[in-house]
Amino acid sequence: MSGWIQALNAFMNWIVQTAGVSVMMPIILFLLGLLFGAPPGRSFRAGLRVGIGFTGLFLVLGMLINGLGPAVQAMSRRFALPLDIPDIGWPVLAAISFGTPFAFTVFIVIFVWNILLILIGFTKTLDVDLWNYWSMAYVFSMIWAVSQNVLLGLAGAMIYAAFLFKLADWTAPVLSGYFKMPGISLPHGDTVIWAPIGFALDALWERIPRLREISIDPERIQRRLGVLGESAIVGLIIGLLIGALAYLKPGMTAEDAAAILKLGITTAAFMELMPRMIALLMEGLIPISESVRTFMTRRFPGRELYIGLDAAIVTGFPAIVATALILIPLALPIAALLPGNRVVPFADLSVFVFLLIWAVAPSRGNIFRGILNGALVFIPLMLLVATDTAPVVTQIAHQVGAQVPAGQTVTAMAAGFKTLSWPILEIFWFLVGYRSDLPRFILAIAYLVVYLGLWALVWRRPQAFLEGSQK
Repeated sequence: MSGWIQALNAFMNWIVQTAGVSVMMPIILFLLGLLFGAPPGRSFRAGLRVGIGFTGLFLVLGMLINGLGPAVQAMSRRFALPLDIPDIGWPVLAAISFGTPFAFTVFIVIFVWNILLILIGFTKTLDVDLWNYWSMAYVFSMIWAVSQNVLLGLAGAMIYAAFLFKLADWTAPVLSGYFKMPGISLPHGDTVIWAPIGFALDALWERIPRLREISIDPERIQRRLGVLGESAIVGLIIGLLIGALAYLKPGMTAEDAAAILKLGITTAAFMELMPRMIALLMEGLIPISESVRTFMTRRFPGRELYIGLDAAIVTGFPAIVATALILIPLALPIAALLPGNRVVPFADLSVFVFLLIWAVAPSRGNIFRGILNGALVFIPLMLLVATDTAPVVTQIAHQVGAQVPAGQTVTAMAAGFKTLSWPILEIFWFLVGYRSDLPRFILAIAYLVVYLGLWALVWRRPQAFLEGSQK
């Protein structure tokens, strides 16, 4: 049996880490197409198209990250924030997820768990985004590393996964009605958990007379400003502003001026190219999605199935990109002024387009509300969770051999993206005696109660995206 486990772990290691998502997804979708009755040629072309789309998508996203990284670093140095825990980026969390001996067994367990939950009717989402199973493996690793109990770790990961699948089902109408991606859902652990919070905030703003009247969206900007409102030009302006905050200073060099201009062109290119990459990706996804839908309709009348994908497929929407680019420089003063925060934002600022999807989507692309949601709730909550988990992240990163500076407490802002994994981890850590702080345990339970309460309050709102009116 151990030989089979090792072989499966080795296969998962290859498919997730070595081959990458642009190879993994075509293989998975080709096999999925065959499984659900699509002709081999059609399945192959669809899988290939998806691989090309993901390759282009991540090339464009990498271009933005590489452009923003030096600018964010320059801003951090320039403003000398009084914070002592550096954000070294989400890869340290991925290293924790992949660093335990049973990491890739978790992937297999979660996939089987997903199938079982579909069969019993708990979820409609078939999560084929194996790469982002690392978010569930992170929960497993953070429990296993302190308890050495595989079953407890798997229980935590399976509970977390069940939440993600259900949240993906719940938000699928938004994918169809707003993002125009029918049959798709986003069980992405760093993003979909924010959806109930985003919808609850949107319901709040609608009850405040002056605020509810303010609407800034890409279409309205373009109507009022003409050519100046085009997404590429908006990206150029925002990129130049971020570049100026980072590099504009007395006696600046020609290299500084070039860096400002280059960042402006980079953000403009991202705004222009990302929707095209997503359109290419959807060309491949639609045939597979139709095959799955036809299969389910024939064998399970009345049953619906969504294909669960990486949230990267919606990160190129102009309202999301504009909101993220505006909030990146604002994250620095928010971090400095936020009571209890010790994290200096850095590496994960460049992936804000993921964090802020559900700050923007509930209002159908209202950038003003997206900025309010991000500045007042999303970023502060993310920073506080990242601060709280930093000692444990540092300890476990050392245990699994991740590259962490000796003697330095570190974290990733992405640990704060996972605001739903935080209470689950706190509860399990308390149960195994790792953290015996009763008030912290009570706070974790209270957080879950409030979260579930908000979710219940806004339960009907996503469906309004299919009905043509928001409720």
